[in-house]
Amino acid sequence: MAESDLMRLLQRFASQLGARLFRQNVGQAWVGKIERGNGRMIRLGPGDVVLRNARPFHAGVTGMSDLGGWVPVEVTPAMVGTTVAIYAQVEVKEDARPTKEQLAWIAAVNKAGGRAGIARNESELAQIILGSR
Repeated sequence: MAESDLMRLLQRFASQLGARLFRQNVGQAWVGKIERGNGRMIRLGPGDVVLRNARPFHAGVTGMSDLGGWVPVEVTPAMVGTTVAIYAQVEVKEDARPTKEQLAWIAAVNKAGGRAGIARNESELAQIILGSR
């Protein structure tokens, strides 16, 4: 199974557990003005695009997990029984190892009281989402 397929499977499973996780893209792309035939001769191959005044666009934060969102948690009766959303981050891995930046991100979320971890399957995702329930 490709990692993208695993990611979608885990997102659906997270919803069944009551959590809501969204895809978080991290990386760099290029933005600028797209060249549209203005009479000048430019030879392009299939799928090529000319970008004028190109500049890098950075998305996400280095180390940020593949999936992020929240897990609803009922607060104790001493806090009037309200439900709050707990920040959740899931790094999806099929065969690869997490980077040191990804591990640092997961540690920071957990230290701050959120729920974060690495999921290679539904069982590992449930451990992250459900916590110590």
